[in-house]
Amino acid sequence: MYAKQRREEIFKLTKDRQFISVTELSKRFGVSEVTIRTDLRKLEEIGKVDRNYGGATVRDSSMLPFSERALLLDDVKKAIAHKAAALIKSGQSIFLDASTTTLYLAYLANDIDNLNIISNSIPVFEQLKEYRKGTLIGIPGTLNPVTQSFVGPFAEEMISKLRANLAFISPRGIIHEGLREQIMLEATLRKRMIDAADEVIVLADHSKFDTPNALLSIDSFDSISTVITDREPPHEFQPIFKSKGIRLLIAETQEETT
Repeated sequence: MYAKQRREEIFKLTKDRQFISVTELSKRFGVSEVTIRTDLRKLEEIGKVDRNYGGATVRDSSMLPFSERALLLDDVKKAIAHKAAALIKSGQSIFLDASTTTLYLAYLANDIDNLNIISNSIPVFEQLKEYRKGTLIGIPGTLNPVTQSFVGPFAEEMISKLRANLAFISPRGIIHEGLREQIMLEATLRKRMIDAADEVIVLADHSKFDTPNALLSIDSFDSISTVITDREPPHEFQPIFKSKGIRLLIAETQEETT
């Protein structure tokens, strides 16, 4: 097992257990405790866990600054963004929500002609500030400094006056009932984008599935047309997607293709 894969598994175990010890991880993966401590230090550096005496606890990534959240599962998010970009056609209008995955999609959108790109995300604006092949439309509102996005009544009202072909939504979590978020204003704004789009495409890496700590509902699966992720979702999601007619696309990471 590569170190990167082991660290992802360590993070998943820590998230499931809330706390896990160095000794248990060492036995589970058949490596030294020194190696495990190095893994935990790397995970702490990118904001996934907090090291404690003898082990680690999972960190609440929702409260990390946007720049730090962008580092989590970086390669996976890029792969998902590439898969999503292939679905965009010249001449379309698209919503990009304020997420780290759609930030990578914004970078790729620079190469697509004649788009109307609508977003409430400051990092997306920064990525597209020299986009001259189409139009960039900013959604005004109240700044959320954690997500670096504009939210609130002004933002929601503007979205309600618009219509887009596609909405790219990256929720904080996905459970059996649908898409979830941890911040009320972010949940409401994403719901407005969903309602104002002809087609809704969900971008969600494997860590987003079965996340009960994402307390607030964005929407059910009824409005979703496509889910793009990097692994097969837990088996219990398969019949849900099938019954709702949701297309599932798996994005391959570079590590998987070598």
